[in-house]
Amino acid sequence: MSSTAFDSFYFRDRFGTAAMRAVWQDRQTQQRWLDVEAALAHAEAELGIVPAEAADEIARGARIDLLDLAAMKAEFDATWNPVVPLVNALRKVISPSAGRYVHWGATSKNIFDTGMMLQIKDAYALILEDLAAVGDSLAHLAETHRRTVMAGRTHGQHAIPVTFGFKTAVWLDEVHRQQERLLSARSRILVGEFGGAVGTLASLGPIGLEVEKRLMKRLGLASSVIPVKTSGDRVAEFVLLLCMLSATLGKIAQNIYNLQQTDIDEVTEFTEGKVGSSAMPHKQNPVASGSVVFLGRLLRSNAIPALDYIHAEWEDDHRQGETAWKFLPEACLLMSAQLHTLRRVLDGLIVKPENMLRNLDRQQGLSCSEGLLMALAEPLGRARAHELIRQLSAEAVTRGESFSEIVSRDPVVTEHLSETELARALDLESQIGLAGEFVDTVLARHRAGEQAAS
Repeated sequence: MSSTAFDSFYFRDRFGTAAMRAVWQDRQTQQRWLDVEAALAHAEAELGIVPAEAADEIARGARIDLLDLAAMKAEFDATWNPVVPLVNALRKVISPSAGRYVHWGATSKNIFDTGMMLQIKDAYALILEDLAAVGDSLAHLAETHRRTVMAGRTHGQHAIPVTFGFKTAVWLDEVHRQQERLLSARSRILVGEFGGAVGTLASLGPIGLEVEKRLMKRLGLASSVIPVKTSGDRVAEFVLLLCMLSATLGKIAQNIYNLQQTDIDEVTEFTEGKVGSSAMPHKQNPVASGSVVFLGRLLRSNAIPALDYIHAEWEDDHRQGETAWKFLPEACLLMSAQLHTLRRVLDGLIVKPENMLRNLDRQQGLSCSEGLLMALAEPLGRARAHELIRQLSAEAVTRGESFSEIVSRDPVVTEHLSETELARALDLESQIGLAGEFVDTVLARHRAGEQAAS
């Protein structure tokens, strides 16, 4: 029976996608170790170290469905070494003449770490694919709502107007930066490790460098400059990049969550089939966007163990290496759930332009105070204009009158601004600045990125 949310039949799809679970499940983990063993045998056969027929037989036997998993588990429990049982199980399904060449010149951590890097490579592809889909969803919202006026909010209060397209373009631009970080880091992160017992390739000698090069080429990984077993910074960088991305996704979801508050009600998540409360049938709780937030909090809790993964002593340290068995799959699973859930939120988001205008109207024109300030700044000087508008704003709030009524009868304002100029300064559409142009810039960059990727 399952014992955690990650493998629970009931909860697992809230904490990871099926595709990401497939990357990190036991059988796939061990298959990746076998893939490394097979590639190693072929690389060594190319150099005459291992007979070609032995390498072919090793590769044919390096299939997890051929091995006795129960026997491997029992041996692991006895030896505390995860790879030795795999090597022994592989030798049992091939001939003794081929079996003597399995694991030639390798140490357990070479196999484990390189297999883990293959899993990171698989996870990378899924994450980038889902992140691109989130970007497309944001781009659609930004384009659709390029001029959908809404309240800008700073420190929890209405500021001057923005557009919903501008808001989503800001999110999209940050997603682009997170994509760039992941892409630029790939060559540093996706590096295999084959250096023998302590990283010196002593078991193979000078030819070991060519073995390492050919092995990594076969696996689609980069070669390390010096293949020691305690270089944890690559795994740490990958997890920390996921932590940064999770914070961006959480920020987007938190904004959407806040916009669904009853007193704001400017957007709504998908509603079909959703039950908000077992006691209050009318409720439509923002569960999905809230899930993106809490998944990010769980994911970022892996930042500390990831940083500790860099901290290792001597030429190997199981106190470092074994921690990745836990934090790395969890970080990837949580990331897949965040991306999948946020995409679902964005694709089903119901935007309510009429409620956005309604909320702006609650300010009775105060959201245009900056526009009026700038209109009066030249004739009055900015400091004097600011103090005048501050006083008129306070008066509007105290009297419960609209800002436009208060300013339209102020003698200083009417002395320096015509009715047309005053109307323009108090027009919401005229206060959104270059919001539309910024949306266009971000969308152009998004389309250029799509073309480059295709």
